[in-house]
Amino acid sequence: MSHSVLSLPNELLVAIAVAGQQDRIADLNSETQSTTFKSEWTWSHVSQRFRDVVVGAPELWALIETDFGSEGSVEILKLYLERSRACQISVTLHEPSGSHLLEEGLLDRRVTRDIVPQINRIRWLRIVLTTMNWEHEEMLPPFRDVAAPCLQHLEVVSTDHDAGTDALFLSGAPRLSSLKIDGITLRLPAPAWTATLTHFDYSSGAPDIDSLAAITAQCPLLVHLRLRINYVAPDTNRFHIPTLSFLHIFISDDGGADYLPRVVDLFHSPALTKFIVHGSHGDQIALLLSLKSLPHSSFPALTSLAFLMGSSQCSCDTANHDHPSHSISSPPGIFPALSHLTLINQCYTSDLIRDILGPASQPWPLKTITLGVKNISFDGVRGVIEDAVVVKRQHGGSLPTVQLGCEPAWSLANWKEDISWDVEISW
Repeated sequence: MSHSVLSLPNELLVAIAVAGQQDRIADLNSETQSTTFKSEWTWSHVSQRFRDVVVGAPELWALIETDFGSEGSVEILKLYLERSRACQISVTLHEPSGSHLLEEGLLDRRVTRDIVPQINRIRWLRIVLTTMNWEHEEMLPPFRDVAAPCLQHLEVVSTDHDAGTDALFLSGAPRLSSLKIDGITLRLPAPAWTATLTHFDYSSGAPDIDSLAAITAQCPLLVHLRLRINYVAPDTNRFHIPTLSFLHIFISDDGGADYLPRVVDLFHSPALTKFIVHGSHGDQIALLLSLKSLPHSSFPALTSLAFLMGSSQCSCDTANHDHPSHSISSPPGIFPALSHLTLINQCYTSDLIRDILGPASQPWPLKTITLGVKNISFDGVRGVIEDAVVVKRQHGGSLPTVQLGCEPAWSLANWKEDISWDVEISW
């Protein structure tokens, strides 16, 4: 190693090591976490001086991940807890996949001994459950009746199947603002700390809409909501969330054309600005965008609307339906401020864009349209756009900027609005 690196001041060395943790910090909020590179370990093996500096910097030992099924991982957990000293810490706990092989009560004792005493300095907690033995699971009970004064983000994930769980931290979590529940059914009554939530991500395979509506009613500060809706009964409770600005829903992909409007009508969120729907079909979108109003809801502030569908073949592609059953003749009355529309892998994309941009359509307030289509549909969609450009130019009209891409340039699983598109058409 060069002399210039070896002569780095201690403060700069720590700053470089902290910068090396940034990807891991970002991974804390992603679906998958990367733990292959740990800058604190790398720098501590360069030289004895580097080791002394890194070991003596508690902020470098504040990102902790452990598998309670591995003795080595448990020992590393203890090392991180010791070296992080009084720092606030972010902790990921993995339940051993074969927890039934552990000595009875061992998992509970490990959690109670090693983690619960540190609860006053945990700001970010992720618990990953894998056991099939829900009646005797030992990972969650130690957290039920304790208080978590510094906790800001809580995540409970099941990698196996849905199961119910009682609320955690019933003695209080006054700073908790972000909650993610995945593969777990959250039972009522909701804990008092829901009053401080601003972000709620609930992915249960069999959600109870009435219970979810009741929980969100206890979240007066909620601005970000992500959930799954599989069925809408005629008497289903609605979501009244006046503070909500971001909504991402996953819906069943086998409903009729009126299913999407019925789901959208569940939400009374007049401050909503961004809405993402995953699982929609082109005919559902056509009906929704052709509506002048909904029975209960309106979205006067909504500027960004996105419809996403999986990459597998849609039933509409094989049902010999040439066009959706509804056409869009004017801007949707329920989204009067809409400026950005996104369609990713949607059936009938050509028809939808022809209705929106074609010569028979009335002017929309759209500034940008983002389209991700299958390879087989790319030329057809592009042709519709180019035809619309010709007509609009002939009549002196204006059109929004269109971003167009096809697989595999984008991946739905990792979809982001700032990816590079194959074609960008602006005028």
